[in-house]
Amino acid sequence: MLACGGEPKADTIGDKAQANAADKTGKPDKAGKTDKAQAKPTADRSIELEKFGLKVDVPDGVRASDAVVGEGMMIKGPGLVLTVEVATEATPKTLSDAKQEADMYSPQNFQEETLADGWTMTFENKGGMGTNYWVQSRREINGTIYWCSTTAAQVEQQAHALAACKSLRR
Repeated sequence: MLACGGEPKADTIGDKAQANAADKTGKPDKAGKTDKAQAKPTADRSIELEKFGLKVDVPDGVRASDAVVGEGMMIKGPGLVLTVEVATEATPKTLSDAKQEADMYSPQNFQEETLADGWTMTFENKGGMGTNYWVQSRREINGTIYWCSTTAAQVEQQAHALAACKSLRR
């Protein structure tokens, strides 16, 4: 599976056994069904992304560190894996550009939201190891454009990542 900028994301591969099912609390149900609309993110606290002078709301137990590749930051812990970085020429500039790039993954359950300072989009696709849950967000905060993204293994991780991307602030 590829994560955030096309790099392999080994830490979610082990989560695939639980990846495709969530009941209304966001936990796996007995029938293996997912109710994406009911998977609610919980932001227990804010953490600092010191490299960028930003704050982000995350579940308890989540930490930020330098990304393994590139100049971004990896935000990771229970229920969340996410990368935040300064946007580059390679990141989509518009929602339309991002949708066009997502087409190569045969997206399903596509959702988008226009924000005052950018946009977010989520979608799912079927891969060799099951369903992948994507989040991509472009935000301009104090004159700097940030790219916030993940390819998650669980719908709950997608919900937490979307909430975190939307909570980025100075």
